Amino acid sequence: MKGRKINKQKIIKTMRQITFQNVLKEDSVPMARLGELAQTEDGREWRYVKFNEAFGTKGMIATRIANTDVDTVSSSTDGDSNITKVTEASAGWTVGQFENAWLLVDDGTGEGQFAKVKTNSADTLNLYTDYALTTALDVADSDIVLARPYLAEKSAITVLNQILLGVAQITTTANYYGWVQIRGYGGVLVGDVITANEQITPGDDTEGTGINVGSGETIDDASTVGRCVVANTTADKACLADIIIY
Repeated sequence: MKGRKINKQKIIKTMRQITFQNVLKEDSVPMARLGELAQTEDGREWRYVKFNEAFGTKGMIATRIANTDVDTVSSSTDGDSNITKVTEASAGWTVGQFENAWLLVDDGTGEGQFAKVKTNSADTLNLYTDYALTTALDVADSDIVLARPYLAEKSAITVLNQILLGVAQITTTANYYGWVQIRGYGGVLVGDVITANEQITPGDDTEGTGINVGSGETIDDASTVGRCVVANTTADKACLADIIIY
C-alpha cells in the first residue's frame, strides 16, 4: 500500500562464542553438541567431537572413524506404523553406540534409503521419525552402512585424501570430548621438515601427522589441513600453520 512503511527484522546468524579455557581442555561428558561449530574471541574456529582414541601429542590431525558395515538386517514399525526400527539379531552393540549416526541402505531390498539414528539397543537401531524408511528391509538381502561423522581418531598413515574433522590443540583421553581447530593459526604436527608457505596434507607414516603436498598432487589427491606459516626445524615436530579445514 502506498505510503505504508514495513519494518523488516534483520536476522543475523552468529557462530557460538567460546573461551580459550573451553578449547584448551577436554570433557568427560559432552558440553556441546557433537559437530557444533564455535569461535574463540581471536576469530579462530572450532568443531566439537568425541575422541575415539587418545591423542598423545598436541597438533595431531583428526579424521572421522571408519564406517560400520552391517549385513542382512530387517526392519519393523513403531506404534504409528512408521518404519523406524532396523535390527541385526546378533549385533551385540553397546547401547547408544550409534546415537546420531547416519545410515544408508547400500544393497538389497530398500537400497538407496538413508536415515538418522536416534539411539540403539544391543541389536536394534531406532531411527528419528522424520527419517523413517519408506520401504521395509528384508533380512535375506538388505545391507546397511553406518557413519558416525564426529567420532574422531588420528588421521591414517600414507593416505592423503581423508575427511578431516580438525586439529587437536591439546592432548586428549580416549572417549572424552573436546574442540578441534578448523580455522586460523595453530600448531600442526608434521612428519617432515616443512618450509613456510607449503601446503599441509594428512598421510605421513605416523598416525595423526601431516606432510607437505607434493608438486604433482592436486586437490583431488590430497585433503587440505592448511599452510605452514612458521617452519619446524625437526621432523615429527609441530609447525605453526594457518589451518583451513572444510
